[in-house]
Amino acid sequence: MNALNISVSAKLYNKNPEETDLGKRILSKSIELMEEMGYEHLTFKKIGLAIESTEASVYRYFQNKHQLLAYLINWYWGWLEVKMAQEFMMLNSAEDKLKRAIELLVLPMDEDERIPHIDEGTLQHLVVAEYPKIYLTKEVDAENEEGYFLGYKRICDTLGNLALQINPDYKYPHSLFSTVISAAQSQQFFTEHLPRLSDAATGRGAIVEFLTEMTLNSIQKR
Repeated sequence: MNALNISVSAKLYNKNPEETDLGKRILSKSIELMEEMGYEHLTFKKIGLAIESTEASVYRYFQNKHQLLAYLINWYWGWLEVKMAQEFMMLNSAEDKLKRAIELLVLPMDEDERIPHIDEGTLQHLVVAEYPKIYLTKEVDAENEEGYFLGYKRICDTLGNLALQINPDYKYPHSLFSTVISAAQSQQFFTEHLPRLSDAATGRGAIVEFLTEMTLNSIQKR
């Protein structure tokens, strides 16, 4: 993990789960169970049973399931940030990097064999289904101070900087990419569950085309 330089705020755990086998098992089973039953029905007792341990052992790592969800989602943004940086090294133009970034936001993730305890594809689907739940709370301002949204902000900064390389006069890089990232998640959810709210009946590729066209049309000079 240190080699991949995935950064998650220490405010998002009591004890770093990446430092022990038990912590890694908690992460792995949490992703699996949350995907299976949903955030609302997940409990630390169920996680403890699944890892053949106790509810108390999960509390040693996380204060509550909201913090656990925030950790997993921040881990995902951090991993995606690393993935983008690696792939950008093979591309020359800011526009090509931006197009590839949108693909990474939407298209199915391949499993990263370097991190066997995390199923990136399942985690990606979990982010689509559950991400708004970490900021649509009364505690959002306090949690913002604690660093609950740093991973998301770094992705917005990265893409916003690409937009400014394409058009240095563009006025709305953060507004655009917070919208694009949100749409990347919501359109995947709508396509699967509320199809009348999306025109991407042919699959994720159509979402990529829509977001790419919307993004470049907004950025490019007129």
